[in-house]
Amino acid sequence: MEIEEQAEDILLFAYVDGELDEDQRRLVEELISRNPDVNDRISQIRELSRLIRAAYEEDGDEPV
Repeated sequence: MEIEEQAEDILLFAYVDGELDEDQRRLVEELISRNPDVNDRISQIRELSRLIRAAYEEDGDEPV
Protein backbone atom coordinates (compact mmCIF):
# COMPACT_ATOMS: atom_id res chain seq x y z
CA MET A 1 0.00 0.00 0.00
CA GLU A 2 1.37 3.38 -0.98
CA ILE A 3 1.72 6.26 1.48
CA GLU A 4 -1.00 8.22 -0.34
CA GLU A 5 -3.40 5.28 0.04
CA GLN A 6 -2.52 4.95 3.74
CA ALA A 7 -3.21 8.64 4.32
CA GLU A 8 -6.51 8.33 2.46
CA ASP A 9 -7.49 5.31 4.57
CA ILE A 10 -6.76 7.22 7.79
CA LEU A 11 -9.02 9.99 6.51
CA LEU A 12 -11.74 7.48 5.64
CA PHE A 13 -11.59 5.84 9.08
CA ALA A 14 -11.93 9.26 10.69
CA TYR A 15 -14.86 10.02 8.36
CA VAL A 16 -16.66 6.83 9.39
CA ASP A 17 -15.98 7.59 13.07
CA GLY A 18 -17.36 11.14 12.69
CA GLU A 19 -14.04 12.71 13.68
CA LEU A 20 -13.57 15.12 10.77
CA ASP A 21 -14.20 18.83 10.70
CA GLU A 22 -16.43 20.31 8.01
CA ASP A 23 -13.61 20.90 5.49
CA GLN A 24 -12.22 17.39 5.87
CA ARG A 25 -15.69 15.87 5.57
CA ARG A 26 -16.25 17.77 2.32
CA LEU A 27 -12.90 16.52 1.04
CA VAL A 28 -13.98 12.91 1.65
CA GLU A 29 -17.35 13.54 0.01
CA GLU A 30 -15.48 14.94 -3.00
CA LEU A 31 -13.36 11.79 -3.12
CA ILE A 32 -16.54 9.69 -3.02
CA SER A 33 -18.09 11.62 -5.90
CA ARG A 34 -14.94 11.26 -8.04
CA ASN A 35 -14.17 7.63 -7.26
CA PRO A 36 -16.84 4.98 -6.60
CA ASP A 37 -14.17 2.69 -5.12
CA VAL A 38 -13.88 5.08 -2.19
CA ASN A 39 -17.51 4.44 -1.32
CA ASP A 40 -16.79 0.69 -1.36
CA ARG A 41 -13.85 1.22 0.99
CA ILE A 42 -16.07 3.25 3.33
CA SER A 43 -18.58 0.40 3.37
CA GLN A 44 -15.79 -2.02 4.28
CA ILE A 45 -14.58 0.28 7.06
CA ARG A 46 -18.12 0.58 8.44
CA GLU A 47 -18.47 -3.20 8.47
CA LEU A 48 -15.10 -3.58 10.18
CA SER A 49 -16.13 -1.04 12.82
CA ARG A 50 -19.41 -2.87 13.35
CA LEU A 51 -17.58 -6.18 13.82
CA ILE A 52 -15.17 -4.63 16.31
CA ARG A 53 -18.03 -3.14 18.34
CA ALA A 54 -19.85 -6.48 18.27
CA ALA A 55 -16.73 -8.28 19.51
CA TYR A 56 -16.48 -5.90 22.48
CA GLU A 57 -20.16 -6.40 23.27
CA GLU A 58 -19.70 -10.20 23.26
CA ASP A 59 -16.85 -9.87 25.75
CA GLY A 60 -18.85 -7.47 27.91
CA ASP A 61 -16.20 -4.78 27.54
CA GLU A 62 -16.89 -1.21 26.60
CA PRO A 63 -15.49 -0.10 23.21
CA VAL A 64 -12.62 2.33 23.49
